[in-house]
Amino acid sequence: MDNLFVNKFPIPWSMTRAEKSTLIQLVKEINPEISIEIGTFNGGSLQVLSHYSKKVYAIDITPEYRDARCKELKNVDFLIGDSKKVVPKLIEKINASKEKVEFILIDGDHTTKGVLADITNVLKIIPYLPITIFLHDSFNPNCRKGILSYDYSKNPYVHNVELDYVTGAFNHDGLYREMWGGFGYIKLMPEKRIKPLKVSQYQEKLFKITYYKSIHFYRKCFGFLKPIYKVFKK
Repeated sequence: MDNLFVNKFPIPWSMTRAEKSTLIQLVKEINPEISIEIGTFNGGSLQVLSHYSKKVYAIDITPEYRDARCKELKNVDFLIGDSKKVVPKLIEKINASKEKVEFILIDGDHTTKGVLADITNVLKIIPYLPITIFLHDSFNPNCRKGILSYDYSKNPYVHNVELDYVTGAFNHDGLYREMWGGFGYIKLMPEKRIKPLKVSQYQEKLFKITYYKSIHFYRKCFGFLKPIYKVFKK
């Protein structure tokens, strides 16, 4: 991990420096009453949410990967299970008790259907305060498709949607020709939206150019020809 973060947040986490800096600064500025994280894994980003939030709900299906230092995060309520089942129950509980959620990080199931399900379930929340939602890996084609599959115009509390709040990376962490990282952004407000909603893709051109150079494109078009992967790895 970069020395810029290791002293304050020692648990390793799989994000770029830009993503780490953005997450830290934003959550610090919001100082949430309650945060929700979907996809905890080893707890890298969770340590940030725990540090700056009064309370955190952390949802994950693989608790065995959690770093032992997560036991020190006393303000975290760990919810184990498939987010498609856990999140609806949590949101129903939050709405009923009128808990004041202010930040949500979606970084769980990275399939198109999984991302869409998490967004759909999360956006059933009633915003009593402004809620910032970060969608990690918005630069990944499957995740991006899932993000774009939701009809945001039908939710009157959604005021802003940006798929490229932080741009993703190509070949990140040595993943050959793969597109990962990036933060998408959704803003919920307590008051209902008046103006028409536009879903923004600030780096759409970059995404498309990178996609046609990526292994994701070749897998989609030529997945039946497995030997072709050897050609593109030369």
